[in-house]
Amino acid sequence: MAKGILGVIICPMLDDNLVYSLDKDPERKDIVLANTGNQEPIVRRLERCGIPYRISGWDDIISGNAELDREGFTVLVYSLNLGLHARPDVLRSRVESTAKEMQPVVDAIGFYLGTCGNEGWDIPAWCDSMGFKPSATFRDPQRNLCPDCVGVNIGGGPRYLELLKRYPKHIFVFPAFAVNKDEFNEANRAESEAAMDSLDEGMLRELGIEPGPNAYERWLLKTGGYEHYLRIETGLGDREEFEAALKELQGTSGLKERVPAESWGSLQPTDDLYSECKSFLGR
Repeated sequence: MAKGILGVIICPMLDDNLVYSLDKDPERKDIVLANTGNQEPIVRRLERCGIPYRISGWDDIISGNAELDREGFTVLVYSLNLGLHARPDVLRSRVESTAKEMQPVVDAIGFYLGTCGNEGWDIPAWCDSMGFKPSATFRDPQRNLCPDCVGVNIGGGPRYLELLKRYPKHIFVFPAFAVNKDEFNEANRAESEAAMDSLDEGMLRELGIEPGPNAYERWLLKTGGYEHYLRIETGLGDREEFEAALKELQGTSGLKERVPAESWGSLQPTDDLYSECKSFLGR
């Protein structure tokens, strides 16, 4: 039985991956969610799977005032704002500062993140250089970093390159991406609206931007030659929720669905990360 506190710093795009591992693991565990204001997506997933949890204030946690069981197996989850993907420098700063704050509290950290615009950002290597507790993140079978949430869900960077070659000009859509698309795009919404506001009706017509909601997004996709999204099955998440989100995606983006003949989804990085994290804890 694992013994100690595993800290998890997670992007909502990868909530399904963590919940899958927690649900599959028969070992008794106390799941504590830090009240960061971003925990609602993982709350819904935990409740859907019937996995018990509790919520505690982040200040109480890092000050030592929260009740955390170090004699059992405790998973402490810090959920990030999904919009940070649009600001890689801020994302990196937030993750590193949170990892530093966690040090007196946890025995190990799992980084449920991709590098997301911070190429070569090996967070566990940075933690080692700082003398922090042991940590791990998503890697492919050759121990290469997974570049983003798509890479995590298809098995790493080399497979990602193969996918890009096989399906150029496709948006790669796995369950969590479809479900979180609105929140994902919200980070860029102000820029999109500013771009639309800067164009008069004549310019909109000349550029071929149709009126209505999501017009700028649809125009960008069309201009880039994107006509399809590629459906990537991972086996994670809620099937009905995924199907409903795909229908909404088709309506808002104008993209048509393409289903690959091959299976691209892979849980190898997910399984390996959870196993590695638990290996850091005492027995």
